[in-house]
Amino acid sequence: MKVVVTGAAGKIGRWAVRTILDAGHEVIASDKKLREESASLNFVQAELRDYGQVCQLLMGCDAVVHLANIPADVRNTSQAIFENNMLVNFNILEACKDFKIPKLVWASSETVLGYPFVPEELSYLPVDEEHPTLVKSSYAMAKLLTEQLTGMYHNLTKQQIVTLRFANMYEPDEYEKIPPQHWNDEERDIQKKNAWAYCDVRDAAKACLLAIEKNDLGNQVFHITAPDTIMPDLSQDLVKRFFPNVTLKRPVQEHETLMAIDKAKKILGYEPHHTWRSVLNHDGTMKALPEDQLAFSSV
Repeated sequence: MKVVVTGAAGKIGRWAVRTILDAGHEVIASDKKLREESASLNFVQAELRDYGQVCQLLMGCDAVVHLANIPADVRNTSQAIFENNMLVNFNILEACKDFKIPKLVWASSETVLGYPFVPEELSYLPVDEEHPTLVKSSYAMAKLLTEQLTGMYHNLTKQQIVTLRFANMYEPDEYEKIPPQHWNDEERDIQKKNAWAYCDVRDAAKACLLAIEKNDLGNQVFHITAPDTIMPDLSQDLVKRFFPNVTLKRPVQEHETLMAIDKAKKILGYEPHHTWRSVLNHDGTMKALPEDQLAFSSV
């Protein structure tokens, strides 16, 4: 397949390009900022707010992996995040319709579920794709509105549109930040804001590949996280302590993620292989990693 990856200079994008190339597909990598080095030799600098540039970028491709959005951070105003992300997402959906591109995969977020999570607003745990949505930021609103738009576009085109709700992304060399940030009592309480969910970029990239290689998915939403929580505690103990009045929809095992990935496992064949537990020693220091598993600093 000929695959366009937007946001190719971003955290997930760099790994998605590499993963899709390794699977034997042709990749056109694109980002707003120029990357002189990329795993893909075909890199196009494009402004996705401009529909003409989006059309030129996507014309003739077989699938799109859309990862280009301003992240939720303190460097941009709420208005700037919403305006940019909604227009970019609309342009991608519209171009996929106009050029009859069979498959679109795009990055949503756990924020649509009510981030930051509070006990009174959670219907149950683990949080799955059927859980009610509740947005609290312009970033989350743009994600949720785009999720709703995918239904409209799928009804118009019958093209395959897959929404991947990612959570708290980590690159391999970022795990060393976890112990001081997350393993004290105060941070345990703070990090309940997304039920201690996180995801390794390598597993996120594999989910993107699975979603473009699968057929007949229709319009689907999948949670994509690590297999475990970011805490050393047992998941059931975390629930009892921080969400004592929230119902467990089903039993949770050991350190199992509380942002359920059952649907992604069953339908996509998603099996996350990367966890901080294989990267950190018991004292929180990093284990030795092969050079090719470190974060891309310039690719």
